[in-house]
Amino acid sequence: MVTDKGRVEANFVVMAGNAYLGNLEPRLAAKAMPCGTQVITTEPLSEAQASRLIPNNYCVEDCNYLLDYFRLTGDRRLIYGGGVVYGARDPDDIERLVVPKLLKTFPQLKGVKIDYRWSGNFLLTLSRLPQFGRLEPNVYYMQGYSGHGVTCTHLAGRLLSEVLKGQAERFDAFAKLPHLPFLGGRRFQVPFSAMGAVYYSLRDKLGV
Repeated sequence: MVTDKGRVEANFVVMAGNAYLGNLEPRLAAKAMPCGTQVITTEPLSEAQASRLIPNNYCVEDCNYLLDYFRLTGDRRLIYGGGVVYGARDPDDIERLVVPKLLKTFPQLKGVKIDYRWSGNFLLTLSRLPQFGRLEPNVYYMQGYSGHGVTCTHLAGRLLSEVLKGQAERFDAFAKLPHLPFLGGRRFQVPFSAMGAVYYSLRDKLGV
């Protein structure tokens, strides 16, 4: 790689920008779509409030198509995330998107103050499975955890370390999975995905 300030040489290259890679490598951009997710954090709750919200202080995510996820912090704040913005645009009002979801799950928190709010991007694949593979014999990529990166990125790092040491069997098992492009290409992947999300969200609401 040659830049204005220097030259970098390497035996291997790993494309690991995920949702922030942009169109740097078009062969990867066609296979996945950046999406935004939003998170809010409440003011500190009383010990009694917190103990009744989530038994055993678990981390929770639901099973809906557009899932919500939440947990308590060490200082008894509730962190609540949910919603998807296809194309990774920053929403104008994060609270407007997420607070109704929080109150549907925990109606006893009506009127609670929201101290923090933010959004971040994840990379969605058509199959919802992560994509591992090679662009060239010494150029690897790992991307597209579809909102479940905490679950499997530690495994991805292990597989990458193995393949760079010449042990490619487990990496290749994932690389053989088909990496399908989104229908309609870059121009239509956002509207088509949004239409599909409306359909599956309706199924969730109806309990189908």
